[in-house]
Amino acid sequence: GPPPLGSEAHSLVLAAAAEYRLVSFCLHVLRGFLRLSELAHGQPADSASGKRISGMQRDLTPIVVMLLQGILNFHEAQFTRHLPAFYPLFVDLMHCESKQIRSVLRELFAQRVGLILQQQQGGL
Repeated sequence: GPPPLGSEAHSLVLAAAAEYRLVSFCLHVLRGFLRLSELAHGQPADSASGKRISGMQRDLTPIVVMLLQGILNFHEAQFTRHLPAFYPLFVDLMHCESKQIRSVLRELFAQRVGLILQQQQGGL
């Protein structure tokens, strides 16, 4: 059965569930933001729908920045575990117009992704 309430095993189950939900939410928001970017490219910027899409992007940008900063602060094991899911989104986000987003991505690639690659090379 499930681990007893309040036990260390129970805490670990809760932490794993929370991490899974958090990562799923981040992936959902990042994919949504990228979908808006795709839609924006198909619209004249001065059209009503173009303006609506760019307004939605503007509203989402600080949230995307906050989520990326959160991912930047993941523990090493968490970051390594979830990198395969996040990596293609990070690459696509490099094309977005927001300097803030690109700046956090630069930190992610330099500090976290680069470190994992160095460790893997060291392990060969």
